Amino acid sequence: MRYLTLIRLFVRSSLAIDLEYRANFISAMLMSVVDMLWGVAGILFLFAYTDNIGGWSFNESLIVIGLVYISWGLNDAFLWPNTRELGEHIRKGTMDFILTKPINSQFHATFRRFKFDRLFTGVSGAGIIAYALWQMQLSPSLGQWLLFGLLFAISLVMMYSLVIMLASSAFWIVNINNLTELFFGFLEMGRHPSRAYPEPMRIVISFIVPVAFISTVPAEALLGRLNLGLALYGLGFTVVAFGACIVFWRFAVRHYGSASS
Repeated sequence: MRYLTLIRLFVRSSLAIDLEYRANFISAMLMSVVDMLWGVAGILFLFAYTDNIGGWSFNESLIVIGLVYISWGLNDAFLWPNTRELGEHIRKGTMDFILTKPINSQFHATFRRFKFDRLFTGVSGAGIIAYALWQMQLSPSLGQWLLFGLLFAISLVMMYSLVIMLASSAFWIVNINNLTELFFGFLEMGRHPSRAYPEPMRIVISFIVPVAFISTVPAEALLGRLNLGLALYGLGFTVVAFGACIVFWRFAVRHYGSASS
């Protein structure tokens, strides 16, 4: 209950900060719409020359794009603001204030700041999925929706784990922008179904850096053609990655040079 109370306080303070500059809040939402339209335009360009990509139709591919935008929206709203500030906390020594709080330091460092103006990207993604299902006149069953939600929730834990492991390297190199850009470059490949890529690249995004689990696998569950083997692999990868991110965070904190030391 204490952590739920803290989340509520973090949400209230972050929302107050965002609404303090309402013009910026509105402009960020408009930019989310432009970005969404740009992404859809890219897939339209591809389908101008073919009827399917790797066995996926245009509307089916829209579901994949929608999932990517939801993931980006949640990442930009909850993960990126905190990981971006982590290097500053370490450089300035204000990490001391986080480590001395009577709560889990990883929880505090990764959920302290939210950017609600970025959530509209996720809303746009949900709208793309709804439009695609309407165009296909497809009504997934309750079981498909539940499986879709479960797999997508697992994919978010996977993304959190990988981003936090990258962010923890800030205890040594401080500026982690290049590393996070590299990861999001891989995430960008999730815009298209994994079968759209040639075999070597498909293996990379499915098993080595499994960004396909963030978009393609939940979409397959919603369309009723889930690859169970890949889903189980993604679940196992997530469990290992989440445990690894906790261990690596604790290891990194032990090597933090306190400003008061």
